[in-house]
Amino acid sequence: MSRFVQNDQLVEKMIESRVERAKVQEILLPLNQVELAASQAGINPWINRTLHTVGTKEGLTKLKALCKEQGFTVGSYSFAALFYAVAAVHIRRQELEGGFPEKGIPTLYTDVVANLRSRVEPDPEDRECFMLCIAEVEIKEKIKQETSLLETARSISQQLKSCLDEQKLPLFASYKEGLETGKHAEFFNSRPEGSYCEFLPSNQVGFGYPTKYSWGEMTSTHSVGSYWCPFFANQVVLYHNVNGVLNYTACCCDGEHNIKDAQEVLDLFVSVMENTERITENTRVMDLVGF
Repeated sequence: MSRFVQNDQLVEKMIESRVERAKVQEILLPLNQVELAASQAGINPWINRTLHTVGTKEGLTKLKALCKEQGFTVGSYSFAALFYAVAAVHIRRQELEGGFPEKGIPTLYTDVVANLRSRVEPDPEDRECFMLCIAEVEIKEKIKQETSLLETARSISQQLKSCLDEQKLPLFASYKEGLETGKHAEFFNSRPEGSYCEFLPSNQVGFGYPTKYSWGEMTSTHSVGSYWCPFFANQVVLYHNVNGVLNYTACCCDGEHNIKDAQEVLDLFVSVMENTERITENTRVMDLVGF
């Protein structure tokens, strides 16, 4: 895909930004390393767990209405919801009497997965590109005590727009190769598991295939496990629309504590997605701690 867009200067800028992120990023919900080691001690190279749930037609209808009213996409809102879910669970773990951490919350980062086929100019069309071509783009947010969830969704929407305007997505392959084999390769490739990314979200949009068959009807679909976890992210969160209902999946590392963190994040994320009537311009992270 990189042959359609070439920009060595921007690729180098993206690499330097990712290296700087690796130096300063703090994971809010660190993996339990004892549990991680135990899950990797068997015949399989790793074991991860799949958590899943489904929403409602009413929930998706309200979600779409909110996003239309606010002028951002369901994707932008969902990424903000995940940032706030992780931050809220992090605050719960602190058990602070004063609530919001005195030193604040470290900047949250994630890499958004995107399908390149519909985003490359010139359009490669089916004769040139007949497969799913995945790229990633970084988004980041600093959640302060006074920052609202909707404000964060708008900020993420602008970050994604800037990414498309700069055509970063088709540069992903060149960026990835340069990051893993270039001058920073030794530093970047030596990063321990659990430090790469807090979570990896994938808004898989809609399930565009038949759901009714002679033998019955398929009402939900979920991903069983993910090789991205924990090598690219501590949790992989996937969600998509099946017959007007959002299906949610979280893949996480095995172990009591790792599963507990992932389940709380998933539960809170789903609540924020499905109950948008509770979200206002004044909804802040502390509101989600007891959501």
